[in-house]
Amino acid sequence: MSAVLIAAQVLAGLVTFVCLHELGHVLMARRYGDRSARFTLLGRRNGAWIVATTHTTLADTDSWPGVKVALAGPLFTRLLAEGLGLLLVLGLTPAVARPFVLTVFLLSRTDFWLYTLRDFAAGYLARRSLPGRDIADAVRGGAALVGRSQGQLFALLLGVSTLDLIVGWPRLAATLTGGSL
Repeated sequence: MSAVLIAAQVLAGLVTFVCLHELGHVLMARRYGDRSARFTLLGRRNGAWIVATTHTTLADTDSWPGVKVALAGPLFTRLLAEGLGLLLVLGLTPAVARPFVLTVFLLSRTDFWLYTLRDFAAGYLARRSLPGRDIADAVRGGAALVGRSQGQLFALLLGVSTLDLIVGWPRLAATLTGGSL
């Protein structure tokens, strides 16, 4: 397979992953009654370019539906990774599409952990306001709703997402090497 074809598949996989992540937010928003929920892959807001954002009336995380909408993108892609990993391990993806599927799989498999780590480092440790950041928004809203500190909720999410990554490491390695579960 040529390097150009592989590069094109990786790029297509990246775009597909971003769309699936945003679709998770849209599906959860619609589950809670926002029939106008949609996402934009590339656009402008307040004069700045934005890449992949969800438009929903449930964007405020001062309620449980808003917290769930914020978490839905990373968790949707995490669940999707299980299905893609199974397809890869069972050899049910054509060789010609393997770079595309592997790209979507790897990004989906690490999405929850990477979002949690990034939002913890930038939003909590560095004390930078991060509106529109999935995990930071969910933690901010969730902390107020359950009466816990943001640090406690970040610690919980970091622990869960790290444990998920560690426990899933053998399966991840098997998927990447074409081994068995």
